Amino acid sequence: MKNKKRRFALGIFTVILLIVIMVLTNPTKDEFDKWILTENGIVCNNIGWNEECTKDNLIIWSSSSHFRNTGIFASYETDFEFQNGEQFTFRTLGIFGTFFKMNDGNIWRILN
Repeated sequence: MKNKKRRFALGIFTVILLIVIMVLTNPTKDEFDKWILTENGIVCNNIGWNEECTKDNLIIWSSSSHFRNTGIFASYETDFEFQNGEQFTFRTLGIFGTFFKMNDGNIWRILN
């Protein structure tokens, strides 16, 4: 009986420790932005009051994003529209300070 209580207490302690680590390593929106830019080869330059961003020598006309922070993980979806009319959507999951590219699908819909 004593052994079961120890295992239960150790299990509870492990879960609490895991949650604390997840909260402390949860990425911020700025970290997502930096990662998405470098991962996708997007270069941004400050020009006066505006910031001009390009990818493969195509100017990005507009971008929009959705950031969700649950405390233990964060998700970030960014849409870019280029000067030639092409649109790209980047979906990223951040957990334990690590970023993962995601595709639109059931897992993405569950997380968001």
